[in-house]
Amino acid sequence: MDKHQSSKGPIYAVVDLETTGTSLTSGSRVIQIGCVLVQNQKVINQFESKVNPGMAIPQAVQQLTGIHNRDLKQAPYFDEIAPTIYALLTETTFVAHNVNFDFAFINMELERAGYPTLEIPAIDTVTLSQILMPTAESFRLRDLTKYLAIEHDNPHSAISDADATATLLIDLMKRLDQLPTPTLKRLQNMNLKLPLDTALMFDRALVQRQKQNYRLPDDLYMSGELVLHKVRPVQVENALKRRPYPHTKRQKLAFFGDQFQYWPIQAKLMNSIYNQFSHSDTPRQLVVEAGTGTGKTLGYLVPLSYLTYPHDQIIVSTATNVLQQQIQAITIPQLNALLPFKMTAVIVKGNQHYIHLGRFARSLSMTDDAPNVQLLKARILVWLLTTTTGDLDELNLNAMNSPFFAQIRHGGLRTLTPDEPYYRDDFLVRRQRALQFANIIITNHAYLVAHADELTNDDQQAYLVVDEAQHLSQSVMQQSRTTISFQRVATDINQLHNLVSHRDEHNLTSVFKNLPLGVYNVELLYDDLDQVSQAVTNLEEALMDLLPPSQSSTAQIEQPIDNQAFQKVINFDLPQMIELEQALASVQLHFTSLQRLFNGRRDSWLMIDRYLMSQFNSYYQSLIEFDQQLHEMSKTVQDQPAAAVFWLSVNQGNETSTMKLSGGLLEQNHFLSHHVYPYFSAMIFTGATLFTSHKSSYLYQHLDLVADQVRIKRFGSPFDFQQQTHLYIAKDALEPEQTSQYVDYLAQTIAEITIANPCQTMILFNSLVTIEQVYSRLRNTGLFDQRDILAQGITGNRDKILKQFATGTDSVLLGAASFWEGIDLPEDQLQLLIITRLPFDSPDQVMVKAQHEHLKAQGQSPFYQADLPRMIMRMRQGIGRILRTEDDYGITIVLDPRLINRRYGKSVLNMLPENLPVDQVATNQLANLVKKFLKNHR
Repeated sequence: MDKHQSSKGPIYAVVDLETTGTSLTSGSRVIQIGCVLVQNQKVINQFESKVNPGMAIPQAVQQLTGIHNRDLKQAPYFDEIAPTIYALLTETTFVAHNVNFDFAFINMELERAGYPTLEIPAIDTVTLSQILMPTAESFRLRDLTKYLAIEHDNPHSAISDADATATLLIDLMKRLDQLPTPTLKRLQNMNLKLPLDTALMFDRALVQRQKQNYRLPDDLYMSGELVLHKVRPVQVENALKRRPYPHTKRQKLAFFGDQFQYWPIQAKLMNSIYNQFSHSDTPRQLVVEAGTGTGKTLGYLVPLSYLTYPHDQIIVSTATNVLQQQIQAITIPQLNALLPFKMTAVIVKGNQHYIHLGRFARSLSMTDDAPNVQLLKARILVWLLTTTTGDLDELNLNAMNSPFFAQIRHGGLRTLTPDEPYYRDDFLVRRQRALQFANIIITNHAYLVAHADELTNDDQQAYLVVDEAQHLSQSVMQQSRTTISFQRVATDINQLHNLVSHRDEHNLTSVFKNLPLGVYNVELLYDDLDQVSQAVTNLEEALMDLLPPSQSSTAQIEQPIDNQAFQKVINFDLPQMIELEQALASVQLHFTSLQRLFNGRRDSWLMIDRYLMSQFNSYYQSLIEFDQQLHEMSKTVQDQPAAAVFWLSVNQGNETSTMKLSGGLLEQNHFLSHHVYPYFSAMIFTGATLFTSHKSSYLYQHLDLVADQVRIKRFGSPFDFQQQTHLYIAKDALEPEQTSQYVDYLAQTIAEITIANPCQTMILFNSLVTIEQVYSRLRNTGLFDQRDILAQGITGNRDKILKQFATGTDSVLLGAASFWEGIDLPEDQLQLLIITRLPFDSPDQVMVKAQHEHLKAQGQSPFYQADLPRMIMRMRQGIGRILRTEDDYGITIVLDPRLINRRYGKSVLNMLPENLPVDQVATNQLANLVKKFLKNHR
């Protein structure tokens, strides 16, 4: 086969293998090979062959690949095709998606056939994709092909995967061609530790660039050492006048035109909001429960836009950063497509979500960081070419808690000075400018609770929308709660020690070695850190003395501590706390002296010296935060001992090094009415599941509202529940108990239902322990041979397995806690929901116990005032996962008999949609009922 090497550029051999297993040492063999040749960003040839492995194919591999033993009986052995493969790959650049596996495996097979290993460059498209597509949510091949709209109809077929990877490679090459020269040079010089020869791609791109007359594109600009994306200037409309609101159906039909469907429920929602606030004599607080599918977000933004434009503002607060992004990316463009005027929107989050450009630029001087840190830097360099917000959440990373991010996160506008190199480019400075012209500010509950006063100004009326309002009270409580990890504190102190004086690294001792005053302060700084470390150890020991002997056999102990005794330990008038304060003050004194010396000789330092000072300051700020947390706890336990709870968490046998101190208030004490609501002229509280009964007392209490000052509106979901869904309750299910018999029942029932019904299935639990036990039992069933089983805490964290589940076709997801809400899986992404247990809070949780005692002391029932309403709320949210659009269909199963044999079960059922079909059936009927339902709807 002619590989057309010559002068046309390198040939890339994109290879994918299907094998009997993943081990190179336990006799695994190739069963299929696909190879696509690419040159000059075009496919020039391809090769594919099945391979007889000379052994039986494991059942799981047959299920995954669709290749069965009978398919390979007439296929050649690898020895027979080895000459062709060796000739095909020689003098090419080997490419694979996870090259460390495919390259090693093909070399193993070649050696076994008597050929030498391939001495050719090998490139990995996984890490190349991570660098060149930094905002992609997942880098699995099937997810990337979906992201790039690459045709990939037969995953786990070697030639199909190779063809998809070849198309991906061509896309990556084009992205490399578009990188600015300064960014390419920086990537080349970063000493990136990428798989095999992957970094060679940057070298080749630079060689090509030198042959071109390159100019920076108009949408980019150079600032210092970074290439950044230009921000469009805000366009302010000249014709600033109020427009008439489309009240009638005829007006709304004209308003929607052919862009959106007219929904009667959404039209009523819009009118109720407009009418509520267009008259001065109506209540300025409106509670709106709008079921899924009502078009709620557009339903409140349209009338509020007419009410506020052009002079006033809308503040939208929602529960999560993901929901903020959805409103900005999806709803705001829809809104502006409808309105006869333009509404500008800005997302506002906590400072820690944004990158500090100066700190990041200084970090680039460190080339000896761990490989994963250098990879992150490379991704951020490329991301800066497109981001206009600097919001680190755009990177979709799960490693946001790494020390590197602590070094480059923003500390807020107060940490900036106008003479800093990147001040004009700073993303928070840009955001502050944008806020001056924004019609809509999109924030989250945590930010609203902490910064309500910063979201409004005296020149404008501000309308507040609290979306997903059921979470607002929880945000207040979380704001009052603090957790201190003493392991993290010890790590910070150790890092500071290393930055001051580490034998093998550039450090502050070497930076200031030629300045006598600098040497003096560095030596004192090291001693100060020793004193801080000792003071923290003394505090840990004093806290350990508060911990009563544990009767628990679990690895982790979590126990409340007596508030009176805690007051005595954390009293800042006591010697041990005074020692800590003095040691921290001494660190600040001597580091400030070093900063003065450093700033006085600003032109004398290398970039790496500036980075060291920045690193020390970052870790020192973590210690200051630790000290502030201690002060907050001390104030809380002294001012409100009856309304606060504190507890210690430790791992048995490793107590002091794993200790966490947590605590906070048990009630919000009218925080919302005193510190949030006064800043807004009108408020809307909305969500799909706000109410836990047909009365509103729980809602009023948790939103801190006064009944006669609020108007309530409820809008049902437009779904046809009779046709689209069904709820089955297993009447003979076992009572939920943490026994082996109960777990066996769950595992057996889940296996029977899911094996008989290959569809997207989510199973909700109350406990990660139960998930682990059920998962272990499911491994012994046929389910694992047929389906992709995703289990929270076992196969990945929430974000990882949710991304995998959303791209599946018949995956089974086992989740708890956060999976009960805030998840949008429309159409065929979810068809079967199994609820294993009513979602009551665990009575063993420290905070739950404390709240129960607090309510009892006030003469209230913990069950009816707290446990039951919260359970009903979660139950409504959980069942709400199954239908997300008018075209959805799906079925819900509850494996908890308490829903029908306890008096409170009726309260739960009463809050479900009126026309939702509900039936009580025997467990052994469930699999067939699901099969029948799905058959009728496909």
